[in-house]
Amino acid sequence: MFVTPKVITRKVKQMKTNFRFFAVAVVIAGVVVGSIFSVYNLSAQDPPTETPVPLATVVVQHATAITEESVTYCDPRTDGISVQGVGLVTLPATIGVVVMGVDVTADTVSEARSTAATTMTAVIDAVTDKGVADDEITTTQLNIWPETSWIEEQIDLGNGQTGRRNKQVVTGYRVTNRVRIEVDLTQMESEDDSGDFFGEVIDAAAEAGGDKVRVDSISFTADQSQETVDEARMLAAEDALHRAELYAEAFGVEVGTLLSASESLGAVPVFAPVAEARLATSFADSATTPINAGDVEIRANINAKFAIVQPNCVDASSGSSNDD
Repeated sequence: MFVTPKVITRKVKQMKTNFRFFAVAVVIAGVVVGSIFSVYNLSAQDPPTETPVPLATVVVQHATAITEESVTYCDPRTDGISVQGVGLVTLPATIGVVVMGVDVTADTVSEARSTAATTMTAVIDAVTDKGVADDEITTTQLNIWPETSWIEEQIDLGNGQTGRRNKQVVTGYRVTNRVRIEVDLTQMESEDDSGDFFGEVIDAAAEAGGDKVRVDSISFTADQSQETVDEARMLAAEDALHRAELYAEAFGVEVGTLLSASESLGAVPVFAPVAEARLATSFADSATTPINAGDVEIRANINAKFAIVQPNCVDASSGSSNDD
């Protein structure tokens, strides 16, 4: 049988195609056999000792751990107890201060000023005659201003018509002069053994000035020694600490270290205003105006801030715990 070239070519192509299908089948069979062998080896090993934990369970356990730690974050720069302490030391008054002067009204500035100057000179002379030194008398105020009032006047509006208007006019001039007189109550003695030397000084000044005298205020103070001031400071510090401990006990916490403190200090004077009518009555009766000096308080105020000691408190800025 004669085979043509075309037939031979067709058979060669068929053989190549069959070989390709066979190679692919062999590869697939190898993969399947390898997988079966791997599965067999894994099943032959020991089972795992721990069961994997679901993600939801992990989250719950983590939240529980945070709750059990009970960590409180705090900042000593902002957390604390702020209180004010007050320290008072009472002393007998040793210095009397009176602010007084004259008020004069006249038609002209020259007349008002001259009368005021003459009257004030008489007042100062009377005070110095009682033993008050010149350097204890200080001028604190001198004012000159016009006294005015409103009047109604008629004006010409033209065309035979008139009107009226209010006009401010100067009726005179007022001069006010004030002095501050400081009297040492420990060195001066009363002439009539009444012990009220300060009242005698005021009476002498008022009598010399007459109806033109005005007494604005009377006050008392005391010399502040360093020991007295320090005593007031110590009392203020003790009071601040006592208040902080009291509040801490009420809130169920402990007072920690002092974080900050600032103070203010001063004497609290005793004021005793004197009515002019009372002075006038004393002149008529030839009696000394009674003035009671009383006591003066030396006061120290302190603003203090204390830290709060908290269990398991971790400083938010450093991470350190109060329990360390």
